[in-house]
Amino acid sequence: MNKENFVVGGRKKGITMLKNIRKNRFWLLKALETYSLAFFFIAKRSAGVFDWDHSPLAVLDDPPFIFMLAVVGTIALVFALWDIKYLYYKQIMTGTLTFVWLAFFLSFCTNDALREVYLSFPGIYSLFVLIGIVIELRWE
Repeated sequence: MNKENFVVGGRKKGITMLKNIRKNRFWLLKALETYSLAFFFIAKRSAGVFDWDHSPLAVLDDPPFIFMLAVVGTIALVFALWDIKYLYYKQIMTGTLTFVWLAFFLSFCTNDALREVYLSFPGIYSLFVLIGIVIELRWE
């Protein structure tokens, strides 16, 4: 194998991935935000803080749903890094991201209503992420 072709080919692939990250930086941030929500639930569960007894969050902080968050975050991360243009990948990615963030926003709101408090920080955070996704879909 020619050494020059390998270096040029590898460099070109690296540059292409950086271009994809620059182009899809919004979706990269959404992937990281989805991972942060999973880490939030992992930290809450590890600390033994369970302040939602009879709300949807009592179910949504279980390991299968945390795994679902990681899978959806990985789907968005793959799109941000490789800019996949076939098999309706972007529509599937945006649909799953919107569904996950809407489900968690509604569960945070329900939890806040049951605790008789105004919208808490996780609810506001998920609201802004959801609004960002909808606005980005509208502009594309």
